[in-house]
This record gives sequence, C-alpha cells and structure tokens, in this order.
Amino acid sequence: MTLRALAPSGVPFSLSDIVHGLLAAMGGERSMARFRDQVADRFGKRHVRFFSSGRGAVSAALNALHTRFPARDEVVIPAYTSFSVASAVVHAGFKVRLYDVDPETLGPDAQSLKRALSDRSLCLMVCHLFGCPADMDTARTMAGEHGVPLFDDAAQAMGAAWKGRLAGTFGDIGLFSLSRGKNISAVDGGILVTNEDWLAEALDALAPEPPSAKEKVKLWLTALALCFLLHPRLYWIPNSLPFLKLGESHFDPDFGVAALTPFQAGLGIRMLRRLDRINAGRRRVAVQWMNALKGRKFPSLPEGGDSVWLRLPLLDSGAGEVMKEYGVVPSYPSGLHEIEALRPHLAGSGSYPGAERLARSLVTLPTQGYVTEQDIEHVARVLGGGTA
Repeated sequence: MTLRALAPSGVPFSLSDIVHGLLAAMGGERSMARFRDQVADRFGKRHVRFFSSGRGAVSAALNALHTRFPARDEVVIPAYTSFSVASAVVHAGFKVRLYDVDPETLGPDAQSLKRALSDRSLCLMVCHLFGCPADMDTARTMAGEHGVPLFDDAAQAMGAAWKGRLAGTFGDIGLFSLSRGKNISAVDGGILVTNEDWLAEALDALAPEPPSAKEKVKLWLTALALCFLLHPRLYWIPNSLPFLKLGESHFDPDFGVAALTPFQAGLGIRMLRRLDRINAGRRRVAVQWMNALKGRKFPSLPEGGDSVWLRLPLLDSGAGEVMKEYGVVPSYPSGLHEIEALRPHLAGSGSYPGAERLARSLVTLPTQGYVTEQDIEHVARVLGGGTA
C-alpha cells in the first residue's frame, strides 16, 4: 500500500479557518448577513439565499419557479452531469427532460437542446462541468424563444467566466456549491443568486429549518478532519477504505434540505477571499498537465471562455488509465438516461451519444494545490502522449 495519495479535488481548511468559523457561529445572523453581502457583491446579484447542500438549493429553486409557472412540470437538464442534479429534480417532484452534450466542449448540443424545450419546461439548466464555462448564447436564445427561465448551474465553476461574465450569473437564477470537492468549500452548502424579486420572495417562503445540534457538531468535526485528511500524506487513509465510497455517483432523491449554518458562513467568508488565488493555482496545474500530455485530448473551450479547471477532463482515456492514488479517476459512470431508478421520472426518450461517449472515455486529472510536478511527470510517463 502506498502511503501517499492525491484527492481528485478539494480544498483543505486551515485551523485558522475553523477558529473563524466557530467565531462566526457565535455571531449568528450577523455572520450570515456578512456572507450574503460578500456573495452578492462578488457576483453582482441583489438576492442571495443559502442552503445546506447544492442539491437542496436546486430543489428549492425549482419549487420557487413553480409558483410562477404552476402548469409546467419538466426540468430540462444535460444527459451528462452530476447525478445530484437529477436527484434534486425528482426530490422537488418534477419530471426530467434530457438534452445531449457536445463531447468536445461539454456544453449543450444545440439540436438536442432545441428538441427538449417545450411549453411544459419549468426551466432550462445549463451546467458548467469541471469548471469549464459553457457557451451561453444558444441556451439564452432558446430559453428566451420558449419563455423558459434559465437556471445557470455553476456548482463546479465558481469564478469561471465566459465573454467576461461570471458563470452562475447568466440566468434568471444561478447556483454555486460549497461541498467538499468544489472550488471553495464550507464542508457542504448551496448558494442561489438572482435579481428577480419574485423568486427571492418565493425562496423565502420555502425557507428551510436550521440543522440540529447533532448535525452542527458533525459539520465542525468534518471540517477539522478535512484540515488534515486532504493532505497526500494522509489522504491514502480514506482513499483505501471502500465503504466510504469516495467519488462514487449515486442517484438519491431522498434527502433533507436544511439551512446553512453561521459556522459554514464563516468558512465561506474565508474561502471566498481566497477564490481567485485557488483558481489561479488550478489553472497553473492544468497547464502543466496539458504540456505534459500534449498528444492527448482535452475540452475545447468556447471563444471567450475562461475555465477554472476544478478538475481537468481527459477526453480520450482508456479503461486502464485510472490511477486512483494520483487522483486520476473516472467521473460520472453513465449518462442520466441509463440510470435505472431515474427512468420512471424521465419525460420522453431519446439518444444521447455525446453523454455516452463521455461516460465511456472521460477521466479527470487533479488540479488541487497538493499536485506536484513529480506527480504530473509520473502520470504522464504512464499515460503517454498518444491516443489511448
């Protein structure tokens, strides 16, 4: 057993972060208001609402949208994305309508998207996968033509931009995630941003209850563990325990929705200050990977796209190119249309070759701050520079 391992993603907390989080917990609503103001200022949105998880935020947003469009019951989402997105749609009580993705850019396939939209569409979700910004022109045009709200899912792309505008700010409502593997973290959490007053009022009417004392203690302990266990000298411990199921994708619409805590707001305040530095570090590592693997295939960014490379997708991988101890792992194991438990909740059917290709041939390379030049050189020697 190698007593060193790289996490595929994640950003560690410092003990100083934990202390500030605990002080923020004592500040209560003042800490929450401070974090709200900082997020609003950073992303230029009047309304900011917090939830205990990204999928909880998605579920709440969909129910809020339904107050304005009660006759609509389909949520249009990409066929290749986080299983949590589909879980949230079903949790909220709606049908899933899929569109295919372009396997070269990871963004929407225009023709498939056009077929998916209808007068039953509650909203169109566009997901900026792995920190890669999607070309939003087509999505905005098609959503506008059908009178469908645009949900800008930047759960994996906080700080990414397209044509000078930040991901998460293009739609009627935007999403960011604060879970452990995202751009910044508060252990977990979801952020919704909008300039629509009616949406903010609808979200307030759905305001979740605060987590229990037991759940708050669990958050503190998890944050403390992340201070240490994300380090390569210790990550091998959780990485070697299969029952933790690290990195596995699960469709699970049975989850609770709670409020973010002031402790998490304190962590978020600290992390948001470091967002640009963290993202700059990921970009540097991504460039190193690309230089070391010049013969391999990576996503093509849309013109004007500025990725934060939460993880760097390698698009032409083979079955033997998983190197778990170096954080080189597959992502979503299938398109959403292939999830058996989701099929009763699908609206319509179709073929999604782009999603199937990505599920079959994509692995991601880690870009988090613990990746060294030696790691990159070793993996590059194993993977080589030619097509798998």
